[in-house]
Amino acid sequence: MSIARRSLLPALAALPLLKAQAQTPAWPTQPLRFIVAYTAGGTIDVTARLMADKLSPVWGQPIVVENRTGAAGTLGANFVVRSPPDGHTLLIASAAEIVVAKLTQRSLPYDPETDLVPITLIARNPFALVVSPTVPAKTLPEFLAYARGRQLSYGSSGVGTTTHFGSELFRQRTGLDLEHVPYRGSAALMADLLAGRIQMSLDAIPAVLPFIRSGQLQPIGVATLNRSILAPEIPTLSEQGLEGFTAGGWVGALAPRQTPPEVTQKIGQDMIAAMRQGIATELEQRGFEPVASDAAAFRTFITAESARWAEVARRANIQPA
Repeated sequence: MSIARRSLLPALAALPLLKAQAQTPAWPTQPLRFIVAYTAGGTIDVTARLMADKLSPVWGQPIVVENRTGAAGTLGANFVVRSPPDGHTLLIASAAEIVVAKLTQRSLPYDPETDLVPITLIARNPFALVVSPTVPAKTLPEFLAYARGRQLSYGSSGVGTTTHFGSELFRQRTGLDLEHVPYRGSAALMADLLAGRIQMSLDAIPAVLPFIRSGQLQPIGVATLNRSILAPEIPTLSEQGLEGFTAGGWVGALAPRQTPPEVTQKIGQDMIAAMRQGIATELEQRGFEPVASDAAAFRTFITAESARWAEVARRANIQPA
């Protein structure tokens, strides 16, 4: 082989790398938007703002958290679906608009499985079962004994929400006669629960913990496999006999379909790093279970959740409206 030919080999070997680098899009090139489909101050919103504060200096761009509420989270999700797929508009999502909406809304304007790209499952938001002070029960066995032979009612944050589906799963697992009472806001639900107009609620641990601490509500158990770091004195429903029972919400990041995979991979890596650099601890202190999964694990999780809640809907005869 000639010296000239040998001298060309390193340059030729570098060509695929140079081509790949040339095709990698520059990102970010402008301010970013984290779309939250719920009101400011809620669990999804808080998570989005923690992430935005941590990532803005990393990415060298401002990150605006926009609250686009309505239609059980689907308005915000649809906004992201129709945004340019350049990685500058992301959905900080909950289970409602990704998993539950297709089970309850017939005319959903997007397909959560094909129109959005999973990036990372940030954290889970587990529920706790609490009962009104009018219910003479402090444990799951006591509650089941009291409830059998009676028709009780439970409150949720609305038809098709995770609190509705989680409570319906509890009804199916226990065989209790429970009437669903949907509310538009947590304030009205809590007022009726405290007054005994409804008897139970399965809701996020941080939402009910102040009422538990004040003695206004009685905790029956947390819907997790392990006890909550926020309230380790409250037993799980699973350890009280409802084996393996879990229910709760979650928060994850997704991008519009056709967002370059190099960009979504970069976003995911940086979000996972941000979790390790303090966000996970902050979320845990707020009652979340930090996850920080990669994209493949998040997609698998969504598929499993979709199948799980579809079966709950089928057994409850919940039809899209």
